[in-house]
Amino acid sequence: MSARVVKLTGLKYRDTYFDTLWVILDQHSSPPILPLMYTTQLSRFGVVYDAKELSVETARKRIKSLEPREVSDSTIRAYVYCLAKFFTYLEHCKETHQTPGMHASSSCSEKFVNHYLNHVLAQNLNSSLSLNTHRSALMSYFTWLAFMEIRPSLNLRIYRKTRQAMAEKSIKQNYIQYVSKFWRFALLNACETLAEKLMMRMGYEVGLRTSELRGLRVSGKNNLNKLFTRLSDRDCDHINCFRYWLEGRYTKGSKSRWVYFDRNLLIDMKRYFDTERQWLIDETGRDDNSFFLRTDQRFKGTAIGEEQASRVFRKRAEQAGLNPELSFHDLRHTFATELFQAEIEGSEGRETRSESAALIAVSQRLGHKIGKDGNAPPVTTRYIRMRLQMMELEEVTNE
Repeated sequence: MSARVVKLTGLKYRDTYFDTLWVILDQHSSPPILPLMYTTQLSRFGVVYDAKELSVETARKRIKSLEPREVSDSTIRAYVYCLAKFFTYLEHCKETHQTPGMHASSSCSEKFVNHYLNHVLAQNLNSSLSLNTHRSALMSYFTWLAFMEIRPSLNLRIYRKTRQAMAEKSIKQNYIQYVSKFWRFALLNACETLAEKLMMRMGYEVGLRTSELRGLRVSGKNNLNKLFTRLSDRDCDHINCFRYWLEGRYTKGSKSRWVYFDRNLLIDMKRYFDTERQWLIDETGRDDNSFFLRTDQRFKGTAIGEEQASRVFRKRAEQAGLNPELSFHDLRHTFATELFQAEIEGSEGRETRSESAALIAVSQRLGHKIGKDGNAPPVTTRYIRMRLQMMELEEVTNE
């Protein structure tokens, strides 16, 4: 008694054209009316509704409102399949407990749907990411029912114990190439020098590969000294992001690109330049053009090697208790995932760009080659999935 999903393309109904229309069908190939209305609205407008509480100071009370939010095509598809799974469960309950089936989904109680989330799905799914997607889909559907004034809205929650259990299950079964803010903080605390901290930040704040740290130079045509000078220039007080031209001879694929340092990072880079780095120069008499210098006795004061940041990461990550499967390169993945999130949502926290446009921006910052069709390469598309993993992981960590 399972529900199934049908994707209709190029459909015209009366004066309305649907590029894509998702339809959920029952065992007799009949669409339940309310889910059909929901998927039609979703396919046509690409909008879901979020329940918001607004404070009214004059009345000293809070009122609820529903605000529209645009979602991507991939999110729509995910929501439809999640709902089909829920309707299949409703049909199963109808057979075994004589409860309303999918054609009466609007009669489901808040307790029933929360039980489905925290007990039924939690046992069958392998990741907290998947569970959270199901919750979002159900929230979208039942909030739409409230918007249509068919029933009151539901408060659907994934309980704390459920989140913890799902997070542990996910960690055991999957290696996520994202380092959460909590573990980044622990990593920096384990570092013993400012240089080590900066190397780690170059991964997750700038997106550099370990070998690309050698491309940070302090003299020549394009150098960091010029950026350091701008920090004290009053005409540059309004600038919070400084760009640096990373030459192709230091990058994978020999492709030069702009990289960006925010003001706080650049201030700490200058502090290293004036202190730890200068002390090495004073001690050894060497003055290498590389920004990062080695501190081991034999090669003290010379440029770091290609794997220096990776070696530092392995040592400090072990001390901090990070997942042993993580590497320095995963800091680069972390940077890209958070950049993709920022490009999707914009400064106001709403989805303002398409996934394809956001992926192109990420590709450019990472130095990936854009395809002849103008799209980001497949290697960049992983950040669609990683963005969802990041959102779920950060939510678990911050609770």
